[in-house]
Amino acid sequence: MNGPSPVRPPLNGFQPQALEIARTVAGLSRGALSRAIGVDPSTIHNWETSRSHPQPEHLARIAEKLGIALDCLIVVPENKRTVADLRILAGLTQSQVAHRSGLNTTTLGRIERGESSLSDRHAAALADALHLEEEMVRSAYTRTRPPTK
Repeated sequence: MNGPSPVRPPLNGFQPQALEIARTVAGLSRGALSRAIGVDPSTIHNWETSRSHPQPEHLARIAEKLGIALDCLIVVPENKRTVADLRILAGLTQSQVAHRSGLNTTTLGRIERGESSLSDRHAAALADALHLEEEMVRSAYTRTRPPTK
């Protein structure tokens, strides 16, 4: 028997007001943007009013359609970014990064939550998949891990 679907945590750094402003500046209605990225207009409304938040692949399509960088919609200071933040800023889902890196999604999820160690091979694979320097991935991973006692 299936229970209720799990509630996704808030998207770290998502700026709903920035989405609304960028859409307005681009001269697009919610309906026009929704058609362009393949979602219902009420979904755009819910994102702009913080009732829900977009998936990374929707964010990437939004940024492309509006002609803006993803970091205009997701604001996380570089010195606070986690591995999950790096993935989201790349506009990728866990499945996409797992496929690109050769990791399975379970392993990637554990790395993003700091529950699994980050091997040299995994760090290199993630850096390649995200088109980042390996040191950036390692630093992000370190911020994810709980402090040692």
